[in-house]
Amino acid sequence: MTPDRKLLLVADTYYPKVDGTLKFMEEFLRRAKDEFKISLLVPYLGSWKKTRRLPAVTEHITYVQPSQLFQISGYQNMKLTRRNIFRIKQAIKDTDLVFVQGPALLSYLSIYYARRYQKNTVFYVHVIPWELYTKFIPRIVRRPFFALFRRFVIAYYNRCDEILVPYYELQNQLKNEGVRTKINVATLGVDIQIFSPARDKRINKQKIGISPEKKVIGYVGRISREKNIHNLLEAFKMLEGREKSHLLIVGDGPEKQKAELLKLPNCTITGFVHNVQDYLKAMDVFVMPSSTETTSLATLEAMSCGLPVIATKVGFIKSYLNKNHNGIFIPRDNPAVLALKIKMLLDDTSLCTQLGQNARKTIVYSFSWERSINRIRRILNEHFYPKVDLPIKEE
Repeated sequence: MTPDRKLLLVADTYYPKVDGTLKFMEEFLRRAKDEFKISLLVPYLGSWKKTRRLPAVTEHITYVQPSQLFQISGYQNMKLTRRNIFRIKQAIKDTDLVFVQGPALLSYLSIYYARRYQKNTVFYVHVIPWELYTKFIPRIVRRPFFALFRRFVIAYYNRCDEILVPYYELQNQLKNEGVRTKINVATLGVDIQIFSPARDKRINKQKIGISPEKKVIGYVGRISREKNIHNLLEAFKMLEGREKSHLLIVGDGPEKQKAELLKLPNCTITGFVHNVQDYLKAMDVFVMPSSTETTSLATLEAMSCGLPVIATKVGFIKSYLNKNHNGIFIPRDNPAVLALKIKMLLDDTSLCTQLGQNARKTIVYSFSWERSINRIRRILNEHFYPKVDLPIKEE
């Protein structure tokens, strides 16, 4: 039976680029398509159909043209044109519920027009926008920009009917910042079947073109300023015995930053890939050096693959990563310490194994896409379709 509840999924990113936001969208589409008539409002970032992993879960896609001039951390703001505005208005008029993913202009305009056309709006906070954007602002104006932009974002959060966040600490943080909108917590998840420990790392290394004899230090995510990839680069340069190691960066970013990384003889940058699990299974150590995160799906996926994790104490990471149990913490801006921690893990096979096994257990016991999406479906159904009584799968 075709669902009669119309839901518009709005995001500032789309294929061929794949990040944590898009992974959530994939899982939501896969598991909610039978309950909602889902449409998408997304930027057109180039041809993507050859790399699409999902079945045809929706044919209702509205594209807006992105700006080629203004881009922050891989998010291309849409062009502010009459045609784009018309498309946003039309998409919102044709739906019952607007489900926004953030954090750029398309999302905020969608909130504005949803309010104007009296449509219910839910915002899922995947990143903290003022922490993300201030990394790209000149230091001399950073403080006033931070204050103004934070007020702007909070004002738009308060235009929504509900906010979803991936962990409890962020719920409290937003309330303290002045968010009056109702906030619910819905953690993200991992596909533990796809992201599973490697049977033979040597074979996985060979499959992606890295010598089986090398120790692979890996990172997954955007190559951007707020991710502190420069610290990982400097740590790798300081690493004792670097000639026996390989730095594997699974992601994409500005050509200038990639060029700096590629100057190293033992470094691979993959660009955006759809088979992230194949690269994680070739790693010996996973590093997340970011200065700002919410959940960090990449870190959860690495843990699910049984990798020892080195990460900064940011966002939800500091809750699910336990020092010397399933990972190791590092300071945000100290490549020398990072180099020492990497070296310690590469030299201590038993510690690597112990951390990796505990990391895998953490994910298997506590994180599941089924549980996550079921909770979001329940929230949307109960709060915005109170007269519709649909069965929700058992968690």
